[in-house]
Parts: sequence; structure tokens; C-alpha cells
Amino acid sequence: MSSKPRVLLVDDDPIMRELAREKLRAASYSVSLAENGAEALEKLKREGADLVISDLEMPIMDGFELTENIRADRTIAQTPVIVITASDQTDAVDRAFASGATSFLAKPINWTLFNQAVMFVLRASNTQRALREARDQAEAGAKFKDGLMSVMSHELRTPLNAIIGFGQLLSERFEQETDHLHKEYADYIIDGGKRLLNTVSDMLLASDARSGPIAIVEADTTVGDVVAAAKSLSAAAVAAADANIMEAIQNSDLEIVCDRLLLARALSKLIENASKFSPKGVTITIGAALTKKGDLAFLVKDDGPGIANETMANLSATFAQLDMSLKRTKEGLGLGLPIAKAITQAHDAQLRLDSAEGEGTRGIIILPAARVRRTKARKAVETAQTSDLIEANVSERLSS
Repeated sequence: MSSKPRVLLVDDDPIMRELAREKLRAASYSVSLAENGAEALEKLKREGADLVISDLEMPIMDGFELTENIRADRTIAQTPVIVITASDQTDAVDRAFASGATSFLAKPINWTLFNQAVMFVLRASNTQRALREARDQAEAGAKFKDGLMSVMSHELRTPLNAIIGFGQLLSERFEQETDHLHKEYADYIIDGGKRLLNTVSDMLLASDARSGPIAIVEADTTVGDVVAAAKSLSAAAVAAADANIMEAIQNSDLEIVCDRLLLARALSKLIENASKFSPKGVTITIGAALTKKGDLAFLVKDDGPGIANETMANLSATFAQLDMSLKRTKEGLGLGLPIAKAITQAHDAQLRLDSAEGEGTRGIIILPAARVRRTKARKAVETAQTSDLIEANVSERLSS
């Protein structure tokens, strides 16, 4: 098989065909000929080509129809097409490009520039082909990675639950026997199993988020229930950081419609980040308040070191962390903020981060007013004076 670029030349003028063929052959192209669009289309489907050069005005099937047929056939749709037209037919050029032409040559042909034009179109076509192949490989790799992550996450959950369950049985048994040493070993197993299960769950949720919106199970709950669940999920990180938790909840009995477990998980990710990336003894404020627009804002604020502006934009990327090297001092896969963002989006909510170096970080989840129940409790909250802390950190920013 010839390694020369293959050019299909289409023209009903035999003299034009011969002149063009000789110029192309002199430039080391492999050339095949066709007298009209129908013949060219059949030959292109049967033999293929790297480039089609076609006259526009031909019998049976003209160059416009030929180009349209090429673009309509998936097997040959990416073949570049150079059309040849009279120099005074500007409307024909517009119509040719609308049909899918790649470039054009005007009659009379400037043979000095003819091969240069062919070489340029072929080079551009090869670049486009390489980009398409790279894109297809990247998409296939991403699809395989997501599929593998999802399958592995599902397969790991069952044995991890068994490990945690039997570890708890052993811990209870050793506690009854006052065998403190072996109880400590069992507790290590339980803690490790729970941490791994949480990581697996995060990976599965991240995989689901890449495939589309996360499915949520909506139910009535209260602000207090969501905050309590979030504190429970983040308790280990808070304890490890020796963090001080302050609450500024306007009305914990305020009813909302959401997926309680997922929303609590999103809130817990903000609490965990505040715990992990702040010095020991950091103070973390968890707040909730209605905004002037009627939305509900959950706030997680810390008095830690804050985040530089140039870093903020990258933190919502999957597997992003300030330090993702093997020598990093902070655990985690960098899935916290992407998961929180995916959960908020599934609730038609928003996630906002506000930080500056040396001034701490504020994470705000804004639940739309449509998810807040119109109850007497809510009406009372709307007419009450907003606390200075929440007003300063949430309402003023969100109402602007």
C-alpha cells in the first residue's frame, strides 16, 4: 500500500483533470480521477482518500451535492474537500462552505500556488485527525476509569461492612472481658474500616457526579437534623484537629426539603476541610440563616490561615488538594469540595468559598427558597433580627 497522500480529483473537464494530476504527481501525491460527483462518491467510499479536490459545476452530481454527501456519511465525513470555482462566483464559495467545504481554489488556477494549497489543507487535516484521536483516547480512558472506580467501590463496600461489623463484635467481647489491649486492636480495625469505607463512598459519589447529576432522595427534615448529621460525620476530623465548634443557628426547627444524608455530607466536607487545613485548636463556626431573598444559607467558617486567591480556583477540581504529593501531611483524595459541589448542584443549590490569606475561610451552601417550608416558624425567623455573625458572614454577601 502506497504511503503517499491520496488525492481524489473530480472534474468533468478532461484537460483540467490531466493538468492537475500531473502537478499532483510531480509533488509525490497518489492521484485517482472521477468525472462527476456520483462517480467520486462511489470511489471515495470504496477506496478512501486523504483529500478530495472537486469542481463545483459538473453533470449528474455537482460539487455542492458531493460535499454534502461526504459530510453526511460518518465513514468519510472527516475527509477534507477543496472546491474549485470561478473567481467571480463569491456566492458559490459561500454556498460551498455551507455545504462543508474545507477550502477553495479560484479559476483560473494558479499552478504555482496549487500544490502549496493542497499541502496546507492536508497538513491541517492531519493535525485535526491527531486531535480527534487524542480526544477519543482521553474520553475512552476517562470512561474506563469511571467504570472501574464505580465497580471497585461497589465491590469493596460489602467486605468492608463485614470487617467493621465483626470488628465491633470483637470490641464488645473484649470490653466485656476487660481485655483492654485487644479491644484497642479491634477499635483500630473498626476505625480503619470506617475510614476506608468513607473513602470508597467518596470515590463512588465522585464517579456518579461525573456521569451526570447525583440522584437525591428528597424528604422533609430540619436544619438542626442536617447540622447534627454533618457534625457526626466530621467528628473524627474535628477531634483530630482539637477544633472548637461554635454554632450560630437561627432556628434549628426550620423545615427544609432535601436529601438529609447527602446535604449533611456536603456540609461535613466543609467542616473536615476547616479541621484538616487549619492549626490545632482552630475555631470553626457552623451557622444557618435565612437570607433576605428567602434562601437558606449554611455557613462553615474557620479562623485558620486562609487560602491564596490563585489556589481557590483549582480547589473544586476532582483529586485536587493543596498538596497531593506522597509526602503530604494531610490525608484525603481531594474529593471533599468536588463532592460538596456536586451535592449542592443536585439540590439546585450553590456552593461558595470566600477566603484570604491570614483571614480564614468561609464555605457557604445556599439552598433555594423553594426547598424551605413555609411554616409559622419560618415566618417568625423572617421577621426576626438577623444575628450579627450570620449577617456579617452570609446575608450581606448573598443579598448583594
